[in-house]
Amino acid sequence: MSWKDFASQAGEEVVENVVEKTMGIDGNTVKTVKAVAETGAALGAAASAATGLTVAATSGAGITSGLAAAGGVVGGGMAAAPAVLAAGPAYLGAKIMNETLFKEQSNLSEEENDARAAARTATNIGAAAGLVGAGAVTVAGGASGAAIMGTLAGIGGVVGGGAIAGTAIVAAAPVAAAAAIGYGIYKLFGGKK
Repeated sequence: MSWKDFASQAGEEVVENVVEKTMGIDGNTVKTVKAVAETGAALGAAASAATGLTVAATSGAGITSGLAAAGGVVGGGMAAAPAVLAAGPAYLGAKIMNETLFKEQSNLSEEENDARAAARTATNIGAAAGLVGAGAVTVAGGASGAAIMGTLAGIGGVVGGGAIAGTAIVAAAPVAAAAAIGYGIYKLFGGKK
């Protein structure tokens, strides 16, 4: 299975499990969130390809080297790689949701626009919290290369993959967190969607 397939499957799994099952969000919103997550996963795959993650993706050494290169962008080594790979999709995902689902509109009630404003803030906070979580979960089992690979492989096993799928899931999770937190706050503040 290619990196793009893993990334797409991981994005779908995260959105399905987090958004559809736990939040009970309607079909149109789920379609938008899925599109954002798939875009995020595709961007993560592109960033991974640019850092060489897919060149030798079938070997542990190749994956480790790719992760180290991606994390090296911020001086964090392979421990920082999933958060680095998630940064772009998290930013774009929050931006897309805020400019589509939670956009302020003059023809809506004040209560609806207030709920959307709160959701925009929550979406940004959710994306940032997701990035912190991506970094934290990556080193949950330890900061050594073997521990990081084991953690990512365990996460990837949820969708039948390995460390690459785990990286895709961790990288896509901030987008799902932004969607779930943003939508939850939107509903809490009286949003009608």
